[in-house]
Amino acid sequence: MPLQSYTRDKDKSPLLRWDEVPDDFVECYILSGYRRLHLTAQECLASIFQPTNETLNFWTHFIPLVLFVSKFYHLFFLATDLPFHHPALLPLWCYASGVLLTFAMSCTAHVFSCRSLRLRAAFFFLDYASISYYGFASTVAYSYYLLPRLNLLDPTVMTPYLQSLGWHRVDYSMLMGLYGELVLPVAFVLAVTCTVACCKSRAEDCSYPFAIRTFVFAMPLSMACPVMIESLLFDLRKINPTLFVYFYRRYFWLLVAAFFNVSKIPERIHPGLFDIIGHSHQIFHVFTFLSIYDQMHYVEQGLELFLKSNQPLPTIQGTIGYMLLLTMGLGLVVRTYLQGLGSSKKD
Repeated sequence: MPLQSYTRDKDKSPLLRWDEVPDDFVECYILSGYRRLHLTAQECLASIFQPTNETLNFWTHFIPLVLFVSKFYHLFFLATDLPFHHPALLPLWCYASGVLLTFAMSCTAHVFSCRSLRLRAAFFFLDYASISYYGFASTVAYSYYLLPRLNLLDPTVMTPYLQSLGWHRVDYSMLMGLYGELVLPVAFVLAVTCTVACCKSRAEDCSYPFAIRTFVFAMPLSMACPVMIESLLFDLRKINPTLFVYFYRRYFWLLVAAFFNVSKIPERIHPGLFDIIGHSHQIFHVFTFLSIYDQMHYVEQGLELFLKSNQPLPTIQGTIGYMLLLTMGLGLVVRTYLQGLGSSKKD
């Protein structure tokens, strides 16, 4: 169908069915509520107050964005006596930028995705990049606020179970030191790789795009494996109940979010019934918000413990420097895939 046939008169109903929009617009089992192509920026903004299939996609991330802006303002300017530019807060600045960028970019993508086919692809490439950016930013916060206080990474601490295995005769301090040196470089590579995989998943010949995106978004979470191992080999529930409860509840929310994102339930069960309210992507947004909200609890606690410790202060190179380098890398990935778009999307 020619691209011009998708453009509708402004006097007609702005909402279309799945067979009246370009294939790139169609979401699985969502039959109606689509906005027309080539809306103006003002019309896109007005649509967030109208019942379309993107309306709640926007609000389920805009409301959390406002909540997190308030939360980070409290942490930086009210919760401590430190100036906002103190080196101890550098990992928190990285983490805050990742959280806020993710929600802001998702809001932008969902609002302005009907400006044009090319802009739609660009917005969602940037959305994938922002999620990878957030994953790396979380690892930066973990590496300073959480990991140094894990018994797992302290060779002098052994449980009776590990001693019975003979681990007390093994000097694994070098291994733990190597992990500490490699955690950020490995997370950096994962962030770039995940963005490449997600951008490729938008290709027309990709059979399982949602499964691929869910899987690669989960890959950076592997950087938190030491916390999981800590709970298995050491009594994390007693040593740090805040970390234990919120960490595992966060991963439960992420599993639920992944289930809805891949299964396309409930719209798969009754196509057309959940076009405006209640489809899987909206539910996915809610549970990802809950996961990050729980993550905030133990990152904040990690900051409090870090400020009471004698740990070396973070450096600009090891925090903001990494984030700037990652931004350039992700920018190159997005630019490459935008240049590779087919002529049908260069409208």
